[in-house]
Amino acid sequence: MRSSLQETTPATGPADSSTQAAPGANLWLLAGGAAMTVFYLATSIYIAAHRPYWFDEIFVVRIARLPSITTLWTALGHAADTMPPGYHLVMRFWCKLFGYGEVAVRLPSALAMIAGLLIVFDCARRLTDSLHGLIAFALLTCSLLPYYGYEARPYAFFFMLSALAFWIWTCTPRDSKWSAFWFGAVLGLAVTMHYYAVLNIVPYLLWEITRWKPGKRPSPKLVAGVIGVAVVYAALSPLAMSFSRGFSHGFWAHPSLYALREIFPELFPDGLFLFAMAMIWAALTRMPGRGTTAPEMQPAEALGWFFLSIPLAGFVLAELRTNAFLPRYFIGALPGIAVAVACWLWRYSRNAQRLSMGILLLLAAWGAVTQAMTVRHPGTIDPFGQQTALKHYLKLEEALHSDGKRYILLNNPMLHMEASHYSRYPEEIILMLRSDGDEDLPTVRVQVNLSHYSPMRLWKLNDLEQHAAETALIDPTPETVEALKRAGFDVKFRFSGPLPVVYLQ
Repeated sequence: MRSSLQETTPATGPADSSTQAAPGANLWLLAGGAAMTVFYLATSIYIAAHRPYWFDEIFVVRIARLPSITTLWTALGHAADTMPPGYHLVMRFWCKLFGYGEVAVRLPSALAMIAGLLIVFDCARRLTDSLHGLIAFALLTCSLLPYYGYEARPYAFFFMLSALAFWIWTCTPRDSKWSAFWFGAVLGLAVTMHYYAVLNIVPYLLWEITRWKPGKRPSPKLVAGVIGVAVVYAALSPLAMSFSRGFSHGFWAHPSLYALREIFPELFPDGLFLFAMAMIWAALTRMPGRGTTAPEMQPAEALGWFFLSIPLAGFVLAELRTNAFLPRYFIGALPGIAVAVACWLWRYSRNAQRLSMGILLLLAAWGAVTQAMTVRHPGTIDPFGQQTALKHYLKLEEALHSDGKRYILLNNPMLHMEASHYSRYPEEIILMLRSDGDEDLPTVRVQVNLSHYSPMRLWKLNDLEQHAAETALIDPTPETVEALKRAGFDVKFRFSGPLPVVYLQ
């Protein structure tokens, strides 16, 4: 199949058959790829089974359990979650079939991650060879991607759809109407998973702009992609604007030059170390007498490097509008970067298979060891320390009941969601709100919004006055303790740590 980018270069794959691996070597490479696939799927499922949900995931479960799709849409329209409805709809139907357990709810993410990895492998393989296709695969295992293979959030789907769009653009005919249709449909579907997927169109726009000539029309794929993204975003804009109006000004991860500088190290946490090791290996394997002239950069590789512009475009978007800037929002950049690296390495080392093989082993080993360490210690995955706090709370629960406490009031909004889900007495878990109703923390406000559709108990000080003797206040802030004293409560610490507990009179 000819690539859609072949109009500017005569070849999109290996130009010299003498550089191809022998059939036996290809079998070993494919076996290695299969082993990596099984390893990451199995380990992702294992990790999913050995850690509790955390705050963000519990929102997914609660929204999936809403009584109807209409209620789900209405809840999202009233800022009950940051995400668009695509992933929530997938999880609603999935959970009705397979339940709400940790493995069942996280399994779609594991499957989407694996599908995306295989799509990237196939794309890089078509443009180079199987060895460098595996290098693209292995590079992604050294990124932030594996984490989202065992978390019930939409980022693995976001990645998979970005990879599929890249595959359609590079591996199908440029002027095919069906290819254009599917390219636009995939990009539009990605926007239903995450609003920042609108930025996926940026690399393709840049690629065509840099190759534009007077009188030349945009390609059908680009037109379809722009339409797909625009139509879906327009349909979802009421939901996006609802959350933006309520939360953008106080969003906790705002854009800054420091945050922009940290984006790429976050996307590839050990990237600089791995690059240094690869360069040392390249120096050690230098072969005298080999040709050093590299072939011209393939258009697909140039397109892949343009994916580095997605975080830059995201920074501009965050500054101008959203005020939200997190590395995971740019997970859609990973497929293009991985393919570009594979193509670049193939251009310079296709006559030195030992160099590429060493880099493959380095990346595959590093990714596997990192994943294996997480398998060995899944408890180390502890966003914001909340899962540790949950364990401490669950150990206290029976002691609180023995003391006659029937109302468990939590000052920590993240812990409230987790305790509500895992408590033996969920009907007794209550979130404490400010008396003035002006909740500054987005994690509180989003629960207030969701509470209109998914039952949860919320109290203010006047509610507490009626049940003070039967209430245990968990992990209060110093400001809350002072506010209670000013309100006339007798505050006594029942447990001072690791999770402070206050009894009131």
